[in-house]
Amino acid sequence: MENHSIAFTSKIRFVDLPAFKMFKKGDYIDYIHNKPNILKSKEFYSEGIRTCSGGGLVKPGIEAEGFHLWDDKTNYKKLPDIICSLFRFVKNPERGLLLGSKELEGSTYSLPQFRQLKNAFLNRVKNVSLFQQHKYENSQTHYHYSLEDDTWTLCTTYRLNDNARLQTVRSLKGLLKCFDKISIAKGDRLFIGKKEILPSDCPEIFA
Repeated sequence: MENHSIAFTSKIRFVDLPAFKMFKKGDYIDYIHNKPNILKSKEFYSEGIRTCSGGGLVKPGIEAEGFHLWDDKTNYKKLPDIICSLFRFVKNPERGLLLGSKELEGSTYSLPQFRQLKNAFLNRVKNVSLFQQHKYENSQTHYHYSLEDDTWTLCTTYRLNDNARLQTVRSLKGLLKCFDKISIAKGDRLFIGKKEILPSDCPEIFA
């Protein structure tokens, strides 16, 4: 059977912080200032995506890459070259995931950077899942990807205000509160913990 006749289904699973710590394996993608931090690997993870943008491109069963892009002036000016690098690492990707950004004082390049990446992904990749713009000032997302089972494991934490306790996305309601826009690509399956979120549960976020 040829690869193009296989129907791949990527999984996106949100877990709590203790569970995510168990997934901190594979190659680590750092977020060093003024570097794009792109890595091609079969298994990778990154942490602390706040105003930054992160995610990856995948050719299921064949190759994958992840990235964590700091939202600074240097990276923003180099964004066309960075995007070219992303699509050189994994040529003709079939699926992608993009997350991050935040409207925060002093983070001038956060939303413009995300929008440019989003446009590039949507123009070049058939199936892209998006988790766009953290809503809370203290929110952040960690991610892990495994090519072996084509699964993204995400952990989003947030505080309702500076004095509130740290919370983690544990439900669909919590997920919807944390991002300004969510779009689950056709063929991607969304889980929160062990529960699968079906299109009938929230049709507005499924492509």
